Amino acid sequence: MKIGVAIDGSQNALRAVEHAVHVAGMVPEPELKIIYVVDFNTANDERASKEGREVIRHRVTKPAMELAGQSQVNIELIVFEGDPAQKIVQYADATPLDHLVIGSRGLNVVQEMMLGSVSHKVIKEARCPVTVVK
Repeated sequence: MKIGVAIDGSQNALRAVEHAVHVAGMVPEPELKIIYVVDFNTANDERASKEGREVIRHRVTKPAMELAGQSQVNIELIVFEGDPAQKIVQYADATPLDHLVIGSRGLNVVQEMMLGSVSHKVIKEARCPVTVVK
């Protein structure tokens, strides 16, 4: 079973990894795909230029990889650049994933209506079952 978990460096993303690892532990031959999408269009340009893309990627993905690495699950890190919702959905559909887990950023109703949310867009677009973890 291929389980994807999208991360962004937030605490909710780490909770999503915990949930994905738990689900993976309950199925035969699980494959856990940790998906990180770098969106440099919305990133702080000054921070990105100081740290560099590889440093940012490592800083964001390391905690999730360490957490998932404590399990007996086959893990693969997938990294994209671009619009997070679009890239996550494209990967989930192309792979195809059997299940996708994503953290919720906890936007309130007004913020979500104004900004949208990655998790909301993924739920609407992905063809596989999606679990949103708070």
